[in-house]
Amino acid sequence: MNRFVDILNRIRQNTHPNWLTSSQQTVYDLSRERLKFLDEVNLWGDHGVGKTFVCWVMYSQRLADYVPRLEDVKQEEALLPRRTIIVDNMSWQRAEVRDALHFCRSLGYNKIMLITTEPVQEQMATLELSLTNADVEQVKRNLRSVGVAPYSDAPRNLWDLVSPLDLSG
Repeated sequence: MNRFVDILNRIRQNTHPNWLTSSQQTVYDLSRERLKFLDEVNLWGDHGVGKTFVCWVMYSQRLADYVPRLEDVKQEEALLPRRTIIVDNMSWQRAEVRDALHFCRSLGYNKIMLITTEPVQEQMATLELSLTNADVEQVKRNLRSVGVAPYSDAPRNLWDLVSPLDLSG
């Protein structure tokens, strides 16, 4: 487990746009564009395609606040209106999405990005992130550049590159 935590820390230390794969860069650019004009965006995709990494990059670029779960959104002393918030690991079901949007708005966030594994059942812009072979090769190069040997030569998803355990679901 210590090796896994070390790998995640190395990845977090390299959360900048030049580590984005082609697919991630496209979603990153589209997310930024959509959030200029829309209040709500849903980024979705299978487990292990890099959704969270895209969000970490957005956070590191000071484009949004990031929380790994809705429960981590807290009331803070801040001037309103607040900037964008990204909420990861969200349910895609309508009731939960509506509750999350309402909760974030009640805390003063005017732009909300929800990260899910299925497209949300709500009227909002959606962006799908999927993994290509070129993306996998780029991630392998990124990992090697910080001294991490990928666990798999033929991964099903990006989790297979950083952990010997099945973390995809």
